[in-house]
Amino acid sequence: MPEYWIGFNNHMELILHVQAGMRLGLAPTVQGALVILAAVFLLSLSDALVKLASDRLALGQLFVLRSAIAALVVAGLIRISVPRSARRWRWGRAVWSRSLCLTGMWTAYYASLPSLSFSLAAAAFYTSPLWMAVLSRVLLRERVGPRRWAAVAIGFGGVLLVLRPDAGTVSPAALLPLLAALLYALAGVITWRWCREEEPLGMALNLNCCLGLAGTGAVLGLALLGLPTGEHLFLLSVWPDLGTKDWMLVGLLGLFMAIIATAVAKAYQLAPAPVVGVFDNAYLVFATLWAVLFFGEIPSVSGGLGVALIGGSAVLASLPQRTSVRPRSRRRGGACETAPLDPDANQDQAAHTNALTVPRA
Repeated sequence: MPEYWIGFNNHMELILHVQAGMRLGLAPTVQGALVILAAVFLLSLSDALVKLASDRLALGQLFVLRSAIAALVVAGLIRISVPRSARRWRWGRAVWSRSLCLTGMWTAYYASLPSLSFSLAAAAFYTSPLWMAVLSRVLLRERVGPRRWAAVAIGFGGVLLVLRPDAGTVSPAALLPLLAALLYALAGVITWRWCREEEPLGMALNLNCCLGLAGTGAVLGLALLGLPTGEHLFLLSVWPDLGTKDWMLVGLLGLFMAIIATAVAKAYQLAPAPVVGVFDNAYLVFATLWAVLFFGEIPSVSGGLGVALIGGSAVLASLPQRTSVRPRSRRRGGACETAPLDPDANQDQAAHTNALTVPRA
């Protein structure tokens, strides 16, 4: 095995052990926020690199190669960090549904990148926190406290300032990252509600299997149909020839994918979907940085204000909980019972209790 692969695996093992150790000193909601911040940093960089290379790669080809590399890395991490007795996973409907949602998310978002500026695509995609809060309320019947609703609203307002949805900027291609946002939010809710007991590395492996199968299907379908590519090389090309730098880029994207898939799964196990969704907005901050550095997209005044609002929403969501109490009519042991009135505090307590049952990553 090449030395750099061994070094990467050792580095990832250290990250996972540190992450597990964090549980001793930090609340699960805080852990989830930190993990998702690291994930969206790498995710934004990965997406920017995909847009840079979209004139040399094909979407199906990218899925096949990136997922194959990521699956090998994840399998190596499983071998060195998960006991043999704990590797017997039953990838049920919830795990496959989550992977299908994320596969659809990446397909829709990457399909939009050749047609949209990177900052615009990122802003349209980050309507996902709003979708997460709505889906948590509608599908799970969970109470979302007023402070978190306010944080989501402020973050969404920041997204609107960056997006500026007027007739001159919104195109049909802008609907693709909006669809990606909905699918991502649905995947987050599925993870929080039905996949908390799943091993994150196992879910990451399942996701890469799903992406690889989708990419293989796309390559075979395009080869059989023989559609003219026209201006849509990234979407309709079957298998372009890759140079040395392209292979290096695909390898780097595969390594990023292994980290991202594991970290996102872990974040949604540790914290409620609306909380993770708010901190997910940091993707837009990182995307703005890559847009300036890679594509020369200078943010406007309204765009800068939007990013500031997004940061403020993250701070609002991370403020310490204040739990109000009220006396109950029944007493136990001579002491009056108390109950929290803040639904946000209830969510934090539930997240802490559930996280204690999550296997260490």
